[in-house]
Amino acid sequence: MKAWIPGLLMLAAASTANAQVGYPPDGSPYRDRDYNRDWTLFAGQFTGERDPVGVAPSDGPMAGVRWQMHLTGPLYFGVRVAGGSVSRTILDPAKRLTERVVGTEKVPMVFADASMEMSLTGHKTWHGLSPFLNGGLGFVGDLRGANDVGSYRFGIPFTMTLGAGVSWTIARSVSLRLDWSHYVYRISYPNSYFLKTTEDPPILPTGAARSFWRRNPALLVGVSLFRPR
Repeated sequence: MKAWIPGLLMLAAASTANAQVGYPPDGSPYRDRDYNRDWTLFAGQFTGERDPVGVAPSDGPMAGVRWQMHLTGPLYFGVRVAGGSVSRTILDPAKRLTERVVGTEKVPMVFADASMEMSLTGHKTWHGLSPFLNGGLGFVGDLRGANDVGSYRFGIPFTMTLGAGVSWTIARSVSLRLDWSHYVYRISYPNSYFLKTTEDPPILPTGAARSFWRRNPALLVGVSLFRPR
């Protein structure tokens, strides 16, 4: 991704320059964005990357709101908050191997981040389209704040976000937005997963990793509203 960004910027700049030479103002495929702030209502599907024993939140629907403002040139700053109902598996390390899977549950989750976004067409659209890349920092949390029967708790881990997508202006004050976001956070296991309490081995061997990072994608579709100047 780091290697591609300079090339994408150069390509976008060259395309913008070429497209505006030889076109009358009303014939150019490029249009200025005549607004500096917008609100987006979005919904989609969160898909957690599976952890070694499968107890972390896995997948489920999510929905939220995003506020964004134009800073300068192709750069934007945005804040996003969402909620979701995500499935996970419950394990009880005190039981025999064949009985350890207690069941599944829906976890109420909150997602929040602040990000910088780079539009590949600058503060303009091309035939109404504006592809973008973004990245930021935030957190993801389990709103219940309690341990399960096996002492596992997801908690509120620090999160890095990476994403790409496209915005499509369909009216003077409305656009559609497609985001392919990735929430990157660390998962940690409790000590109970490493203790032998029955004739069977523990859930995890003593030397296994107790925490690790996972990349968890979410595909989001939204409607952006703004007030033209």
